[in-house]
Amino acid sequence: MSNQTDTTVKILLIEDDKALAMTIINLLRVKGYEISHAPDGAVGIQKAFEILPDLILCDISMKEISGYDVFNVLKESSATAMIPFVFLTAKSELKDIRFGMQLGADDYIVKPFEYDELLTSIATRLNKAEAHRKANEEKFIALSMISPYGIYIYQGDKFIETNPSLSNMLGYGRNELLSMGFSDLIADDQNQSAMEKINRCLQGFVKEIHIKFRVKHKAGNLINVEVYGVEGIKVKGRTSLLGIFSPAKQAITDDSANSGLSLDEIKEFEKAVDLISGKGTYVSDELINKLRTLFQKDNDTEGKKIDDIAFSDRELEILTLVCKGFSTKEIGDKLFISNRTVEKHRANLMTKIGAKNIIEVIIYGLKHQLIDI
Repeated sequence: MSNQTDTTVKILLIEDDKALAMTIINLLRVKGYEISHAPDGAVGIQKAFEILPDLILCDISMKEISGYDVFNVLKESSATAMIPFVFLTAKSELKDIRFGMQLGADDYIVKPFEYDELLTSIATRLNKAEAHRKANEEKFIALSMISPYGIYIYQGDKFIETNPSLSNMLGYGRNELLSMGFSDLIADDQNQSAMEKINRCLQGFVKEIHIKFRVKHKAGNLINVEVYGVEGIKVKGRTSLLGIFSPAKQAITDDSANSGLSLDEIKEFEKAVDLISGKGTYVSDELINKLRTLFQKDNDTEGKKIDDIAFSDRELEILTLVCKGFSTKEIGDKLFISNRTVEKHRANLMTKIGAKNIIEVIIYGLKHQLIDI
């Protein structure tokens, strides 16, 4: 289930030398790579979270935000931490190379360089990253085979992987489940509302789903289940949903406050997903601090003008708490609203500014001085 199979490899080039950038772009496009270019570190950070490239090439000596700053910010987020990162620099002193590698960079290419050297480095880093991802994927699938919970990988409108526990719970064999989707299983009276939530997660509007509904057992009866899912790996360029089925003992409800799945169980599952997808959106205090340092004093307001976007007081309140590192549950508890309501406001913020993840929202809020933290 490679995230690069039958899809173009995306490379982000962060380089302020226009002539060199254009030369590299043309070279890599000829070789079949999809290239995005950022002319400085600030734009580079934003584009990294926006497109989640397969590899990043980054100059070191840039004004205001250096390549080292870019690297340090991206390595703080699970969404970008596993992306291979190659420094490009005119500095050839040994101490500079050592410093870059000590930070954890995957490679360090000194200008001027031979283009064969660049192409070899890119191919090597991509192959290494793919081997690492496959190893983690195999580990995840092996663990799912012995899990007491029903585990699934879902794409489009079909399950593309299930484990024995899910078959035991629902009565269907693995091959039968792989020809089915959620809509085939969910009880008719709950199908539309549940599928709306599932599709919103697949489309990236919300980070996760955690809902309860009745499903059709192969024997013909309906059983109560609780389903958790998080956006995960891409297969053939399409987003997949990874998650857990668990028998639900409580009354059917779409509110997960009294969930049978504990927070610890969900967190452990999310860690496993992060191993193979790198798609987590956990925002650490350290990441918040680094983003504030780099963007809070930035007055660049290119793109949508702030006057063109109307934010509600509640949305700005939630944005402020997100930028302070509060989790969805912590925000809900503080504002006395449900987790679902918090996620709805977060989704509205993302939609209004065209963001694909909450980190883009944080950067936007800092750049446009929407929040005071």
